[in-house]
Amino acid sequence: MRFLNFTFIKLSLSFLPGILAGFLLNIPLQILLSVIGGLFLFFLFFYFRARRQLFPDIYFGILVFITTFSLGILTASLHKPGNNPKHYLNAEISVENTLLQARIAEKLKPTAYNNRYLIKAEAFRINDRSAVAKGKLLLSVGIDSEEFQVGDVVLLPYEKASDINSPLNPYQFDYRNYMEKQAVLKQLRLNSEEILKISENSSPTSFAENLREQIIQKLRVASFSEEELSIIQALLLGQRRDISRKIYDQYAAAGAVHILAVSGLHVGIILLILNFLLKPLEGIKNGRFIKTMLLLGLMWGFALLAGLSPSVVRAVSMFSFVAIGMQLKRKSSVMNSLFVSLFVLLLVNPYFIFQVGFQLSYLAVFSIVAFQPFLYQLLRPKFKPIRYMWGLLTVSIAAQLGVLPLSLFYFHQFPALFFLSNLVILPVLGIILGLGILVILLSLLNSLPHLLVESYGTLISYMNGFVGWVAVQEEFLFQDISFSTWQTLSGYFIILSLFFLLYQKNYRNLVLLFIGIISFQLSNIYERQKSFSEELIIFHKNRNNLVGLYQYGNLQVYHNPDSLPSAENILRDFKTGKILTKINTDTIGNIFKFQNKNLMVIDSAGVYEIPSLKPDLLLITHSPKVNLERILQELKPREVIADGSNYHSFVERWKATCLKQKVPFHHTGEKGAFRISTKPRALYQLTLKL
Repeated sequence: MRFLNFTFIKLSLSFLPGILAGFLLNIPLQILLSVIGGLFLFFLFFYFRARRQLFPDIYFGILVFITTFSLGILTASLHKPGNNPKHYLNAEISVENTLLQARIAEKLKPTAYNNRYLIKAEAFRINDRSAVAKGKLLLSVGIDSEEFQVGDVVLLPYEKASDINSPLNPYQFDYRNYMEKQAVLKQLRLNSEEILKISENSSPTSFAENLREQIIQKLRVASFSEEELSIIQALLLGQRRDISRKIYDQYAAAGAVHILAVSGLHVGIILLILNFLLKPLEGIKNGRFIKTMLLLGLMWGFALLAGLSPSVVRAVSMFSFVAIGMQLKRKSSVMNSLFVSLFVLLLVNPYFIFQVGFQLSYLAVFSIVAFQPFLYQLLRPKFKPIRYMWGLLTVSIAAQLGVLPLSLFYFHQFPALFFLSNLVILPVLGIILGLGILVILLSLLNSLPHLLVESYGTLISYMNGFVGWVAVQEEFLFQDISFSTWQTLSGYFIILSLFFLLYQKNYRNLVLLFIGIISFQLSNIYERQKSFSEELIIFHKNRNNLVGLYQYGNLQVYHNPDSLPSAENILRDFKTGKILTKINTDTIGNIFKFQNKNLMVIDSAGVYEIPSLKPDLLLITHSPKVNLERILQELKPREVIADGSNYHSFVERWKATCLKQKVPFHHTGEKGAFRISTKPRALYQLTLKL
């Protein structure tokens, strides 16, 4: 039971870094193909050489690693937009009067003002001519406009395509980077009058989407409450758009937010239920093969019900391999099936590696398969109910171990009562999923009994109530945890080393575990040392000003009256990114001194005095009606900063004046927050100073 074949695991550990390297490096395809061809010839030579040897050939192992790593680089490079001559970024066309024909690929969660879609380019249309176009874009349309469906083909004015905005303040969520990691490089912000729908599509994806919308409409007719209906849509149909912020935050605080997105957890539970129900088939001739085919068919049927969304397709693809491995009745088959599915999915679309749901699903399943048996053997309860609860607890702990570093990195919080939430929710979730599928099928047949609606809605309400109770236990929720990339990588190095050590107890794996622990400690010291610095930050805040002075873990915030509540999110992001221990606030003044630089502030009054020491920096706030050219001649600042409190027309005029006077100009609404920082001081230097 404890013996595993690590072949596919080790291949994946070389393939994954290869994909990341492929996205980071810009290696010409001709060179890559030549290298891969040469490596393949060497691979064949060393493979036949190794077969004739009694003991393993180290050179063959090294060559396999290099070949797989290079294959990862090639896979990523082939999918990069720059290497696709038909990608819209590489099109040699005149942008003016060019129409882009595109297909609606996915409906995203709308904002307060816009419906948003992912679209796939199909062709450029220029007068009577057309040219093939490929690639994905983000489409935003007014919330009051016609809602498009997946599969619709539309014509759009390509001249209005623009870059996706970058974050304007430090440590904010980088939506542009997020979309780039899904190969979405441009956006279109349009009115409904600028879009022409030319056809509807009947592809499997659009059929699944229309089926999902039909199911939602059928469920709306039933007497489910809004909260109950939103949970049903999230759990069974992969539709989270109607979940309120309050419900989402409660599930996040309770450590149960993962159940609100159809993912590997849901498909895994459905697989376990189906595997149990179909177990009698194993007793007949070819029963195991029939059972496997039924498992695959039913899981893909669930994917169809869930709209064939990308996350559902990934999860069902992963568990299709796992289902095959389960029927082989060998633990190594399940683990190897997991990594084979990882290899195949990334070979088809290497951008999956950047998607949070993909990462968490695989890490959770890997951790359960790898660590749960060892945790379960720590205690052997005699009573069946206790043994069942202990099994659930070990599954929850193993899954949490696998996703903990990434959860801290992405979400910056740790719900300590996760085990309690999972002990209650996981058994109920199986019932909810099973009954939910029955509810959906009966609703489609217009045969949904009122008693089942009431019972099912009550069950979901009780689950929401329990989650809400856990969420208010704030002393068990640790928030605003700063966790860097290096801490995340070293954390997973420890987990992987522990996995190897548990299955192969030898000196080498023990050394790897100690190296991982030391690496994690060094990353902690490095992150802590970065906080021993000083920085002046002029944040971007619409209609308000916000100046921060960061010194050795403390932040002094200067602001205009009544502006602080609206800046809460900006300060929370900065607190998490900088590992702040204390935030002090005060109203903004007219003169600041940072290191050897002086900062003068001119507000809406436009009143200023010429100081004895000329200001190095000039901050203009709240659109004062001043003659900037005269101010520049009198004060002679080295740089002028305009924050988000100013009118755009004023900023453009000041920008032109500074350009004329050859004075650098920084607008926070265009270039982001203005920052001046000093290098971090070493820990021993700070100790001596104190």
